[in-house]
Formats: sequence, C-alpha cells, structure tokens
Amino acid sequence: MTDTIAPGSQIQLTIVKRPTSAAACKTLVRLLSKNKAVKAENERLRRTRVTGFRQSRRGGRFWDINMVKQPAVEAKIGASRTITATLDVLTDLKSVSKFIEVKPA
Repeated sequence: MTDTIAPGSQIQLTIVKRPTSAAACKTLVRLLSKNKAVKAENERLRRTRVTGFRQSRRGGRFWDINMVKQPAVEAKIGASRTITATLDVLTDLKSVSKFIEVKPA
C-alpha cells in the first residue's frame, strides 16, 4: 500500500476500523492532525488558550488557571482527511495500515 505512494503527493486517509490500542489511536490522531484545516483550528485554539490564561492569588501564592486543550480531531470510524505523504507519514501509515484506507487525493 505505501510502496505505491510517492513522497510529497497528496493522499486521503479514511478510518475504516476502530483502533485496538491506545498507541494506534494516537498515531491516527497525529496523522489526521497534519491536515491544513486541522492545523489552522489547532492554532486558533492555541491563541484562545494563551489569551484565556489567568493568575489568581490564593494564600499568598499565585495559581495559574489554564484552559484545557480541546481535541481538534478524533480517531473515529469514517473520519477522513487529506494530507501530504512525507517520509514520516509513510512510516506511520505502515503501523496503522489495518485501520485505514488510503487513496490518492
């Protein structure tokens, strides 16, 4: 499957099977997060968290109040994104190949 994909080409990933391990789920989230729209959403959320940072004083100490990071993408069946096939992506595709379907975009 990954032997026919040229590095630098656009590919479409679709999750067709539920990941059986937490590591596979993290790998899929990392792969799906390489999409341009997801990167832009992550950047927007990062800027929101930075502006929402507050400190409050309690008991003579400063406490940091941080906003929790919201996930921009989840590894659920049917999730589909278009990404660029770099060498690190091709390596990750081999490890989760039984959970995804890869097509040229």
